[in-house]
Amino acid sequence: MKGFVTVSCIGLMMTSLFAQVVTDAQRKFIKGNIADKTAAIRESSGDESLAQAGLDFAIGNRQFLGADRDLSALAVASILSLPASEVSQKNADALAEKLVKAFNQFDDETVKIAVLDKLVTTKYISQKAVNLVNGYLFAARQQNDTTKAAITAAGKIGDSKTFEIVYEAWKSNRWSDFRAETEDALIALSAASLADSVKAISMANLSETYAFFTLLTKTEKKSQNFKAEIAENALSKAIYNTEDLSGRMEETVNLQIDAMKVISDNHWVRASPLVIRYFSLARQEYESNVLAQDKFVSVIQSMAQLTSTGTAQALSAYLADLNRNAEQSMYPAKPVVLAVINGLGVLGDKAAFDNLLYVTYLTYPQDVIAAARDALAKLKW
Repeated sequence: MKGFVTVSCIGLMMTSLFAQVVTDAQRKFIKGNIADKTAAIRESSGDESLAQAGLDFAIGNRQFLGADRDLSALAVASILSLPASEVSQKNADALAEKLVKAFNQFDDETVKIAVLDKLVTTKYISQKAVNLVNGYLFAARQQNDTTKAAITAAGKIGDSKTFEIVYEAWKSNRWSDFRAETEDALIALSAASLADSVKAISMANLSETYAFFTLLTKTEKKSQNFKAEIAENALSKAIYNTEDLSGRMEETVNLQIDAMKVISDNHWVRASPLVIRYFSLARQEYESNVLAQDKFVSVIQSMAQLTSTGTAQALSAYLADLNRNAEQSMYPAKPVVLAVINGLGVLGDKAAFDNLLYVTYLTYPQDVIAAARDALAKLKW
């Protein structure tokens, strides 16, 4: 009975091929043994019908021949010959279904890797392909070449479920041998779905958030807007965890500073309300000796890169407080007051005029007074 099924399969294939003009490669495929069929496909220069016939033959006879090297070679040659990049949307599911069968039926890693490589080159990605990658990676604990290829494929065709699988594997370092590939896949999946990234940040503990934030914002592969959005969400998380000024860790403060810098470097003005809120917290941290002076100065300098009425008002209000203290001979640290004054000059908002002018009437050091005069000259009227 098994032999009948195999012969019938070959018969149908021959009928299909003979329905058109038979090429030398097709004739060699039909008449030859398995090795001849493989050679015919290699020599066929991308004959799709022949590649499909070869794959059908390999899949149809895997149950009879078992782990046969010649049959595996035929499957690999057939898969590589499929012009997947040109497949239509209508045929994408059919092709994916056939490739998934090959992946599941063959234990040969070369066959599995060829399937994964082919699935990601199709113009239209089938959900069957995504499901194959998700299912494999969800269960994968081994670290072999197939796992490596599946991780790479995940970054190219994955969905939200893929993100969850890869993110958890990255956190646990499940595939330590393929750390770089896992990070590349996670970066690609994060950029493809900002919502998944934001959800991960909101649910993670602070250490996980910092590590994830660092991974996504240090890469050169993604857009500045993407990095700024990630930084905005990370800063929000860090503020939420420290606004009561209790239980603070150095890592939390570093996340605040680093997120603030990414927002500033990308001139992400949309985050101005959040930045102003953070400035109030940073000021408390600084005055409570939680935030070092140089880091507080960097916060002020970062604020000055976000040109908005709100940031100018916040810095001007802080300068007013510093001036009131100076009236009572309680002078602020020079790097801090200089950062505020220079920042107001950069922002150029004339609302700062009164407070900048008042600096020149107080007994600040001469370089502070000179900076205030320079800032006054930069105000936009």
